[in-house]
Formats: sequence, C-alpha cells, structure tokens
Amino acid sequence: MIRKRTAVRLGALVAATTAGLGLSVGMASASTTYTANVPGCAGGMVVSFHDGHDYVQGYVTSTTGDYCSVYLRQSSGGHSGASTTGAMAWTAELVDAGITSYVAVCNGNTGRCATSASY
Repeated sequence: MIRKRTAVRLGALVAATTAGLGLSVGMASASTTYTANVPGCAGGMVVSFHDGHDYVQGYVTSTTGDYCSVYLRQSSGGHSGASTTGAMAWTAELVDAGITSYVAVCNGNTGRCATSASY
C-alpha cells in the first residue's frame, strides 16, 4: 500500500508527463509512441485514445540546433506538419479512423529523413 503523499506525487508526475506529451487528461487515456529519429532531430508519432476515438499527432525536436521537420501523413489524405530549430514542435492532432498514419522526420541541414512505423 502506498502512502497518500506518494500517491499525490505519483499523480502529479503522471499529469505532468501526460501534459508534456500533448495528451489530454480526461476519462481513460492511453498512448503509444512510434519513433522516427535522424542525427540532430528526434521525433515520431503519438497515437492516443480519448473521447472514444484514436488520434495521431507528430512531434519533433532539434537536438543540435538544426532545422528539423515532422510530416504526418494519412492514407485518407489527411496531413499536418511542424518544424523547429530547438524546442519540441507538434503537428495538429488528427483522428485516425481505421486508416494508415505515419510520420517522416527530416533534418533540413543534412537532408536526412526517417519514417516511423505505420499505425
């Protein structure tokens, strides 16, 4: 059995982590991350379930100050993108309704790209 203070701290840690990943805090929320990293850029796609639907959202951060981009694509034609030279940037959150979604993360300085696994 954990003490009340420990439970409160654990709850605060979970809430802060959830907010930091751009996920909503609500009824039930679960997420999976698909990474796509290239030298100088760390990124990927977060798949989350909330409000009765699956959602996908791309993210990218520059680890070296390079120009980094993330491109979220869906087989239905849905898409979104974001770029940064530093802090984490997020694409729009798109509904994933039985379609295929993936992201490509690219380093604009080197021209290298990586693609995440599809969801």
